[in-house]
Amino acid sequence: MPLSSSALEPVLRLAIVDGIGPARLSALLARFGSPERVLAAREDELAAVPGFGREFVRRLRVAATDAGLRRARQAMETLRRVGAAAITPADAAYPDVFRTLPDPPYLLFAIGRLELLTAPSIGVVGTRAPTEYGRRTAYAFAGELARAGVCIVSGMARGIDSAAHAAALQAGGDTVGVLGHGIDRVYPPENARLFAAVRERGLLITELAPGEDPNAGNFPRRNRLIAALSRGVLVVEMGEKSGAKHTVEYALEQGKDVFAVPGPLGSPQSAGTNKLLREGATIVTSPTDILEELHGVGRVPAGDRTTAGPASPDNPDVPPPPPSDLAPDEAKVYAVLAPDARHVDDVAEAVGLAPGNVLAALLGLELRGVAESLPGKQYRRR
Repeated sequence: MPLSSSALEPVLRLAIVDGIGPARLSALLARFGSPERVLAAREDELAAVPGFGREFVRRLRVAATDAGLRRARQAMETLRRVGAAAITPADAAYPDVFRTLPDPPYLLFAIGRLELLTAPSIGVVGTRAPTEYGRRTAYAFAGELARAGVCIVSGMARGIDSAAHAAALQAGGDTVGVLGHGIDRVYPPENARLFAAVRERGLLITELAPGEDPNAGNFPRRNRLIAALSRGVLVVEMGEKSGAKHTVEYALEQGKDVFAVPGPLGSPQSAGTNKLLREGATIVTSPTDILEELHGVGRVPAGDRTTAGPASPDNPDVPPPPPSDLAPDEAKVYAVLAPDARHVDDVAEAVGLAPGNVLAALLGLELRGVAESLPGKQYRRR
């Protein structure tokens, strides 16, 4: 079971110390045996831990003061407000795959369906600035994999991540978002509706304490958790210097399969992906390729050998017709949209769906480029 408030408080006092990270937190608990003993330790005892300098020891000592207690209680109130649970390796919900990491998270914060931590999963990663070809391809792959019973794991970032999460939700499947910031933060801010949908129907997790901002250094480390949760990692449009390369490196270190979708020659967004293929990544042109490669993960659709989506690598800039494979909710919503804007409440009334389902469908249509949002919760067909 997730930690009780009384058990969580001393752990949080340590977890919110600036710069502590999972490795230092684990080292402290291994050395002293419990968070209470860490908080009671003398400065010379803390300084004896390898790698703990004077400034860091000073921060640890602050955690043992009334100020540290107040900060921990503020963090606990934040967790209560957003409905998040805190999980340690002692909890049954803690995924075994994290225990095998060189630096496993000691504390996980989660909102949603904890059972997805052990679901058969595929990581989907790529650039934050995809072409229309990349966006549609990621959406098509993730949606088909989700319909086959595979959980989609990604990082809730712009671009490929967002397309993958939205496609899984629209397919009625499962998705896990691994965050590079506190569980109470939404980043990027334009993904607020996607965050709400994943909280409600999937799972959000992070090893970072409540209130932690989306600092650049957090994201490469969170990618090791995406790789760990996944049976394999699918790369869709990755530039030469894309952050998605960290996920690929972690996947290879962990002995996971790496799949890549070939991109148009000369496209900067596909330069890293095509390089992966030259270096030995498994080429895939259909979700079925992945399902057949990972025996026992998901269900291979009978006779489905189609490529992913309507885009063509040879002609990525031609706007596609409205997709023929819209999810049921997307099809209902698309049917009532028009060139003139409609308020989301009007759309919900017209299609007879809950507002949350309508917003998720609209997000999927936006990601496919066939609908757009306007100020005041107005939407129109694109």
